[in-house]
Amino acid sequence: MGAAMAPRFVVIHYTAGTTAAGAIGWMCDPASKVSAHLVIDRTNGAVTQLVPFDRIAWHAGRSIWQGTDDLNRCAIGIELDNAGKLERRDGGWRSTAGVAIPDADVVVATHAAETEPAGWHRFTPVQLAALDAVVLALRAAYPIEAILGHDEIAPGRKLDPGPAFPIAALRARAAAGGPPAPPSLRDRLRALFGR
Repeated sequence: MGAAMAPRFVVIHYTAGTTAAGAIGWMCDPASKVSAHLVIDRTNGAVTQLVPFDRIAWHAGRSIWQGTDDLNRCAIGIELDNAGKLERRDGGWRSTAGVAIPDADVVVATHAAETEPAGWHRFTPVQLAALDAVVLALRAAYPIEAILGHDEIAPGRKLDPGPAFPIAALRARAAAGGPPAPPSLRDRLRALFGR
């Protein structure tokens, strides 16, 4: 577990995999040398905490935001179970690991750092609802200054969460207080936050 920290930012990532369990297993393996505070499952919105919010997790890497560098020291990292940027091959969309992604789960868009459109794995409504609730709870518990994409703090090096992720809408909902979490999600968040 990392050293103590005082959270100021939330950084959104995608796992670049196709299961939350796989991402959690990888991040719990010390050989991976990566970690995040939370992983949110795409199928059911399950929130898994891997690192306490007041401890450093290894999710941001070389990073900078408005004069603050090494955002691992001051940011909560949230990994969304999502394959990220996809490849078009064998007559369909595939993750980098070769897993087929149905056309209905693909958004074709151009990343701000790129010039050509590509396929991006769509985030699910249940996952985004869970993220909204988590972000609202984090903002209530800590002086969060900004919600950022990994691509914003590591430009040219990272593409996540990518153009399929509605970051502007998340920021707007967080600033407005957002919709209330469904009861089952409130129970899961209480378990995470002790409230």
